[in-house]
Amino acid sequence: MPKLMMKGLVMTALVMLAGVAEAQPRDAEISRGRATFRSEAPLETINGVSNAVSGSFRFDPSNLAGTRGRIVMRIDSLRTGIELRDEHLRSGEWLDAGRHPEAVFEITGVTGATALAAGREVTVQVRGRFTLKGQTKDITAEARVRMDGSNLRVRARFNIRLSDYNVTINEAVRLKVANEVAVTVDLRVGEG
Repeated sequence: MPKLMMKGLVMTALVMLAGVAEAQPRDAEISRGRATFRSEAPLETINGVSNAVSGSFRFDPSNLAGTRGRIVMRIDSLRTGIELRDEHLRSGEWLDAGRHPEAVFEITGVTGATALAAGREVTVQVRGRFTLKGQTKDITAEARVRMDGSNLRVRARFNIRLSDYNVTINEAVRLKVANEVAVTVDLRVGEG
């Protein structure tokens, strides 16, 4: 067999093996995570942020439907720009960081795009169970996902109703705090 033909076969085999390896399920950890929320009430808009987001995923770039994972945010890390408001937010009356220190999103499945291709962004719906203040509800987040090498960038959005999580907005702040809150999560995920 001529050397040029042999080199061609070897290169083809290597490319095929790389494709097979790329399609294997992967375990990955969140290397950087940020969660934000926005409450738009008649008298006030409150924006909050946490950079204390962690978690891990198991995903197969060629079969996104089987994705599973857990995203965790520490309640005591939420900041709104006003320390007294942050203290109230962490209190037992609101999110109760003492008894329920984490908000958790357990990923149970992904629909929409079925696979990831390097360098291309896809839009998916991420189904899961969101737990806040000891209450768990099924939710679906709209997410944009991009894979570059072994790293993922995930940007997801979903809304929650505070009343679904046993948060009661008292009369004194009813016009300053909305029951429906928009949540955005921005994650950098690398292989673990």
